Amino acid sequence: MAADILIKNGLVLTFAPDALTGGMVDAGAVAIEGDHILEVGDGAALSAKYPGARVIDAQGGVIMPGFIVTHTHMPYVLGHNMPVDFSQLHDFWDMLQKMGWEWLEDITTQEGVYAATRYAATKMLKNGVTTVCEFVEGPNALPGILDASAKAILEAGIRAQVGYEVTERVPGKHILTDVSVERAEQGFEENIRFFKKYPKGSSRIEGRLGLHTAFTNSRPTMEKARKVADEYGVGIQVHIAEIPRAFVVEKHGMSAPEILSETGVLGPDVVAAHCIDLTDGDIAILAKHGVNIAHTPMTNSFGGNGVARIPDMMAAGLNITIGHDCFFTLDIAEYLRYAFLLHKAHNANAGLLPVFQVLDMAMGNAARALGMADRIGSLEAGKKADVIVIKPDSPSPIAPCSVLSYFDMTFQGRQVDTVLVDGRVVVEGGHSTQVDEAQVMKDCQEQAKILWRKTGVQI
Repeated sequence: MAADILIKNGLVLTFAPDALTGGMVDAGAVAIEGDHILEVGDGAALSAKYPGARVIDAQGGVIMPGFIVTHTHMPYVLGHNMPVDFSQLHDFWDMLQKMGWEWLEDITTQEGVYAATRYAATKMLKNGVTTVCEFVEGPNALPGILDASAKAILEAGIRAQVGYEVTERVPGKHILTDVSVERAEQGFEENIRFFKKYPKGSSRIEGRLGLHTAFTNSRPTMEKARKVADEYGVGIQVHIAEIPRAFVVEKHGMSAPEILSETGVLGPDVVAAHCIDLTDGDIAILAKHGVNIAHTPMTNSFGGNGVARIPDMMAAGLNITIGHDCFFTLDIAEYLRYAFLLHKAHNANAGLLPVFQVLDMAMGNAARALGMADRIGSLEAGKKADVIVIKPDSPSPIAPCSVLSYFDMTFQGRQVDTVLVDGRVVVEGGHSTQVDEAQVMKDCQEQAKILWRKTGVQI
């Protein structure tokens, strides 16, 4: 066997089996053949073994797997910095109905989805994220909205699981008074067409059915979601307990975990975002079904929705991963650091969530949640060559004894220098090799202006 690429002269972090006990190779190297990792080991030994390989010199930096984010809404970047009339936002429902739906999702177009997704995917790649689980929303951009998303993802070079929200919500109508099963059917059709076009394991893109929430769907729609996911061999992504528990109880007579359990939705192939307002019983239900949690601490805080009981969920054995909804800067370092700090402050306990547990949320935990642990999440022979090189800007040495602390103290996404996905260099010297970044940003800004004008912003 011959290696095509040899990444060497760095501190290799394998994350196999996890951040705390995973192997570290100082002055190590990663040999790559095609789209997979051939070997991980001592740099001098691999250099001698694979003399013909193209060399990527880490120059004393960190060589590690790419980060994995399990909950994104990439078109949401069109709403970044949008002037908002906060006088119209009196409570949670106003924020959801107006800010989330009327002023963003309901006026999203396929052109906007494409431009925003291409920008967000490129930005996340540059910050070291190589895989995302993308939840696309935009009811007035059907059919074909997932094609716009996939086109941008393929061009940017990121790996993604993608699905469209199945919801009975009617655009322009209040969710408490108007719902439509026909809207949910349109969502199922969009997803199924996508699953057929991108069967599991056939490319960097594969499907994951989107089920918006228990609150915005009826029992029959939730039951159908499980049937569709099973038929096409895809998992489910769903928002759980983002809204106050009482609203779901009023609609269904039980909590979101309870109704999702009764309808068969829950299982180990489910990625559940947010999971904020949960009782001990709700957590027990999620744990019983082996549900994976996409923890989104920054957006939970932004909406004033509270702090998810992550330490309690971990104690119950739930698999915790990191998500971020594509709010804020898209720098994975910010989301990891906030997760690292939030629960310490909230619980007045500095011992909660040590950095290795937070790193696992974006590595092995995330890979398992997406059903991709055999392909991504660690540097091991046979796995996909999704590798990043970080060149730290640090006031102290980055060595095996200090490198984990580097990720809570010092790491910033801009320190990522090189990114490979499927063995292909998609970021080099901190810049995309796949797209014209200036054009990508310009196109995204133009689509943002179009969207903003629909809300009355003069720009």
